[in-house]
Amino acid sequence: MITLNSSPKSNPGIYGLLGHNIGYSRSPAIHNHVFREFGINAIYGLFDMPPERFHTAVPALVDYATGFNVTVPYKEKIIPFLDGLSPEAKTSGSVNHVFNRLGYNTDYLALRDLVSNMISDYSGKECIIFGAGGAARTVAFLLGNAGLNLRIVNRTIERAEQLEADLDKAGIRAETVLQPSEIKNDILKTDCAVNCISAAEFQFPRIIADLAIDFNYGARAGNFRNRIETSSLFVTGEQILIKQAIYSQKIWNEIEPSFDDLMGVLNVE
Repeated sequence: MITLNSSPKSNPGIYGLLGHNIGYSRSPAIHNHVFREFGINAIYGLFDMPPERFHTAVPALVDYATGFNVTVPYKEKIIPFLDGLSPEAKTSGSVNHVFNRLGYNTDYLALRDLVSNMISDYSGKECIIFGAGGAARTVAFLLGNAGLNLRIVNRTIERAEQLEADLDKAGIRAETVLQPSEIKNDILKTDCAVNCISAAEFQFPRIIADLAIDFNYGARAGNFRNRIETSSLFVTGEQILIKQAIYSQKIWNEIEPSFDDLMGVLNVE
């Protein structure tokens, strides 16, 4: 329980992660570690909000919280409640970070950093993205603007087609693909494969790719990592999580925690 004192200066900063069914999240461990290391009077928790309460409760959260991150299923739904968007959030139509009523996309910034040295080599090559939610929007706009040819594989056609339409408006070519038998059962060869599906039970085909990106970490990565063969590069959800957490702290508190230190918090080898 958080008890607020009468003096605002003595109250802790209130941060957290907005989402639903997010008990798996390692964000509290990461950010509370940062607060301790930097001597910041703050606490980071989970704002686990069921969809039926979202529209009534989120305005209070925007006003009350010092700052917060956003995950599924609210990365797009949060936007109407904010006063403005950073260039990355506006480009992707997805927000995973809120501060001073403004929305940011630190996932975009994190992935950009992680692939910046290699992505020019993939211009004109094929990238298959599994999923069509907020994370998929982030990677689609980033890689699409870098010149990759996108194919979007999703379990429902409507959301994938909406993403395709939004990409088309931005001048990015994309093709929507349902999960046909050749995707589900056969070997899939591509230049780049990205997992943005958080459902652990989703069954991926065997995938051969030069570059692989997994936006999920831990059990939520499902069988993607077991099904992919990459001869070159693999960007993990753990790396993206830590990079975006560092960007979050830069925006919130103007500090820059150590990447290696925070990876240690996750106990990732």
